[in-house]
Amino acid sequence: MAVRSVSLIKKSVDSTAKSAVGTTYATAKKATLNLAMPDGFPLTFHLEGLFVQLSSISSATKLTVKLTQDSDGDQALVTSTESDIDVGVTTSSDGSVIYKIDLDYSFDSSPVYVFMKTDAGSVTVDSVTLTYHE
Repeated sequence: MAVRSVSLIKKSVDSTAKSAVGTTYATAKKATLNLAMPDGFPLTFHLEGLFVQLSSISSATKLTVKLTQDSDGDQALVTSTESDIDVGVTTSSDGSVIYKIDLDYSFDSSPVYVFMKTDAGSVTVDSVTLTYHE
């Protein structure tokens, strides 16, 4: 009899607003994502996607993100990746950015940090969600 393996998607969310995210990475405006990690490090996770919700978009058309394992932003898990901001249908100052990560990584500890910057102007980052599975 065949055995079926099921891997449940998990998510981590930082919903603390970060206002005036501008054209440079700022440690004070990073998102902190705590991964659900059972006892016994290291643990390998498959990082799936990163979803960023924005408001107060002012002149920005792109958002660059960088995922790191340290709070200073020096040890990258995912290097700087740029994507177009998809503005809202009814509110052009609201928008979203979605990144497909598709990366296996062995974590010694949680959390993961997300640094963000714009190509021009500024945005408010309303929430950052990372999906992953073991």
